[in-house]
Amino acid sequence: MDPLTMVAVAVALGASEGGRETAKKVVVDSYAALKQFISNRYGAVTAEVEGVESEPEEELRRQLLAKKLGQAGAGQDNELQALAQELLRQIAEHAPEATATVGVSLVRVAAGGDVEVVDVDVEGGSGVTAEDVSADGFVSIRGVKVRAVQEPPHPPQARR
Repeated sequence: MDPLTMVAVAVALGASEGGRETAKKVVVDSYAALKQFISNRYGAVTAEVEGVESEPEEELRRQLLAKKLGQAGAGQDNELQALAQELLRQIAEHAPEATATVGVSLVRVAAGGDVEVVDVDVEGGSGVTAEDVSADGFVSIRGVKVRAVQEPPHPPQARR
C-alpha cells in the first residue's frame, strides 16, 4: 500500500473507531494526533478529511484524500507516515474489529516458498493489504473483488 493510501485508510479507520464506545483511549488519541497534524501541515485537505470522517467506508473518499495529500506534497512526509502507522498499530492492538473491511491483511510475512491469495470477495473497504512481505518464491494475488456498499434506493421525490 502506498504511503498516502495508508494515511487515508488510517483516517478512515480512526474516524470509524473514534465514535465507538469500545474504542480505547489510545486509538482516539492517536487519531486526534494524526488529524491535528494533517490540519496543521496540510490545511488544504481538511475538507477531504471531513469527507472521509462522514463516510469512512467509502473508498472514493479515501482515494480523494490520498490524491489531495499527494498534491499538497505529503508523499514524502515521514512524520505523517509515522503517525498513520502508529494509529494503524493502535487499532490493530486495541480495536482489531475495525479492520474487518479488509478481506486479507498480510503483515510481516516471511515465506520459504510461494504466497498465494486467491478469490477474495469483500463488500466495501480493501480486498487485500500487504506490508513487509517477502517470499523465496513468488507472490500471487488474483481474483480480488471489492463491491461497493449498496445503499437502499432513495424514495421518489414528491410532485407538486
